[in-house]
Amino acid sequence: MSPLTQSIIPKDIHPAYPHAIPAEAVRSKLVELLGLEEIPVAIDYITESRQEEDGLCIMQVRYENSLGETVPGVLMVPQEELAHRRPGIVCVPGTGGTADEIAHTRFFMEQKLMGWARELARRGFATLAISPKGCEMRRSSLAEWATENKLLVPYGRTQMGVLVEETLKGARLLAAIPGVDANRIGLTGMSLGGNATWYAMACAPWIWAGVPACGGVGSMARVIHHTAADRTADRHSAYYFIPHLLRHFDHAAIVAACMPPRPFMMIAPTEDEDMPREGVDELIPVVSEAYAEAGYPERFRVYQPEGNHAFLVEYFEWMADWFRLASQS
Repeated sequence: MSPLTQSIIPKDIHPAYPHAIPAEAVRSKLVELLGLEEIPVAIDYITESRQEEDGLCIMQVRYENSLGETVPGVLMVPQEELAHRRPGIVCVPGTGGTADEIAHTRFFMEQKLMGWARELARRGFATLAISPKGCEMRRSSLAEWATENKLLVPYGRTQMGVLVEETLKGARLLAAIPGVDANRIGLTGMSLGGNATWYAMACAPWIWAGVPACGGVGSMARVIHHTAADRTADRHSAYYFIPHLLRHFDHAAIVAACMPPRPFMMIAPTEDEDMPREGVDELIPVVSEAYAEAGYPERFRVYQPEGNHAFLVEYFEWMADWFRLASQS
């Protein structure tokens, strides 16, 4: 543990949960803590360009969040007509990613995985790639990001909440596209996008399925108190540490209360710098029991490959197969 963390946060502060609440109240409390605004069913958006290539109809779109900020996106819908409506998936990149990168014409691994949202569309899903709140493209500096977080808190708003809002607005947008099944809208993302995925799914029972990759889900307390805190807690900016969360619950309780019986898969490498393995290991039995009690144990899965904070082609294949199998059930 880093000296700074050790001196400020005593080890015995957790577990405490002095205001623990019943499972049926977890979602509403989470929405309150995030300061999440109501997500309208109809989303106004602007289409800036439209083209057809790769067997896809591809549209550059944009919409606004509740702070008046523009959310850029790339909507990709297969042109092949189906007898039934196809599932839709909102795809959210990590801090260093953009909608255009994950909608790249090629699917390949360079320093990071490119073109994966378009590859999902090639495989039959309608996809919306967005450049989310918190990505480098949308913030001028880390200092400005930290200042915004500080100034939002008195209003009961959080940057994580705005990120969740943008993701769910994207889901509403996608659900309204002709040929898309509004009852089968999934979420997936890497790192920052993984956080967007699982928090948004927890907040919105109308989301069909979700797959966070390296999404920081396991235990916030473990992130804070892990013996390698100088490489975990210090990696996350303040947006990750939702005020008052650990007064009520940690990640396991959120996932167990809010996800079942919907299909939910986690990809959590064992050396991921954003989430100690212990946090994931503690979450798994709690959530597995909740899915078993719901009667759908097969709808929860966790992959824990060796490796660090990265989204690999193999992980993409796990994610794509998960959505494919979920769409057939």
